[in-house]
Amino acid sequence: MYIVNPEKISNKIECNKLVAKYFLERNLPLLSRKGNSYYFADTDLFKEILNLSPFWVKLAIKFDRIK
Repeated sequence: MYIVNPEKISNKIECNKLVAKYFLERNLPLLSRKGNSYYFADTDLFKEILNLSPFWVKLAIKFDRIK
């Protein structure tokens, strides 16, 4: 179960499907999904997994933030 209107949440990270799959495989809970956008809460756990992630994940997240 997840939030159906992610626009109301301010502290979130948007990811594409490939990056979301990476985080979900590491048991990071999904906050919301809308179309091809997946949202995760910007928590210490997210930041920890992100710091340990490969370069392509970090690059994809930066690219998603620019869009």
